[in-house]
Amino acid sequence: MELISPSNGLLYWQGGTFLVMIGYFAFMIYALVDLIRSDFREQHMKLIWALMILFIPVIGTFIYLNMRRSTKNNFRRFDPNFSTNQKTAK
Repeated sequence: MELISPSNGLLYWQGGTFLVMIGYFAFMIYALVDLIRSDFREQHMKLIWALMILFIPVIGTFIYLNMRRSTKNNFRRFDPNFSTNQKTAK
């Protein structure tokens, strides 16, 4: 009869899988909200990213979260201006 009734191990496995899926859906929702609120360099990039997140779920979400800064308009590059002509006190 042990084969028919589920043991505690199966319940732990299902609970762990449920928590992982909740975490993934949280990342997916975060990526979609960030996508909607962002401005991109090219007009069609928002549509392409939305299709990738929705139709290639696991890979598309994590690729977007890793590459989002390089495709946005407001991407800040480190470009200090050290060429100011200031006289130093001696």
